[in-house]
Amino acid sequence: MKQFATLIIITSTLLLGVTIPVIHAQAQTPAYRLIERDMAANNRIQVQVTPGRATPISFTQTDEAIAYILVADPSRLVYTTDTDLKSGRATTIFLRAIQPLKFPGATTTAITNLLVQTVDQAGQKRLYNFDIVPVRRNTAYVGIEIANAIASGTAPRPGAASESSAIAGQQTLLIDKNRRARVDDIETGLRIAINRGYTNKSDPVVPKVQQVLSLLRNSRVTIPEAATSVGVPVEVISELGRIALNDRLLRLGQQRSSVMHWEK
Repeated sequence: MKQFATLIIITSTLLLGVTIPVIHAQAQTPAYRLIERDMAANNRIQVQVTPGRATPISFTQTDEAIAYILVADPSRLVYTTDTDLKSGRATTIFLRAIQPLKFPGATTTAITNLLVQTVDQAGQKRLYNFDIVPVRRNTAYVGIEIANAIASGTAPRPGAASESSAIAGQQTLLIDKNRRARVDDIETGLRIAINRGYTNKSDPVVPKVQQVLSLLRNSRVTIPEAATSVGVPVEVISELGRIALNDRLLRLGQQRSSVMHWEK
């Protein structure tokens, strides 16, 4: 997908002579990622951890208490909770990366998973599966918050100007000053990228983008949240949307030129 970086420049100026302004990404203040409970329970959610920083996973916006925690590979990660699990009131896990340890007979992996079992007030148990991804840079968020539901009419969070309301299948992403890409545009952009050889079906990011599309069509989550949860840079999703929008604009210009030619 490295070709997308070049496409940002190439596709900005169309053959029609119309220049599309390029908006460069700016760093935003990290915020909590809000993930709907059903989405979190039915998908593997990626959580990035940075050396020297603690990353919380919070269930305080649900009626669930944490009952059990398992780290598949504890050689690089430790955790604590806001209160003892035996109390039945623990709602937040704090993750911290550590220097690798060696445990006799244990296997290790670069990206381990964290299993969290919760119990709600009705006694229903849920099992959450988080992929723990070590990163050296600061993450785009300070932690994860699981919520019962994310209302589509809620006010946007600070720094969320590039997002629209999280109605399943109707989300849009701000591409530049005057254009927004829809979920269908992202899918079209992926198809165009494959057909034109910008990437290929064997590229690991392709199934991840398809997973993002599935999440968007089945969950009330914004495009940046879906992309981040799957581990796809939002810039890749944005570029796919840009490819589709520019292709549509190019075809529209060609149609107009054809009509003008026949009128002459």
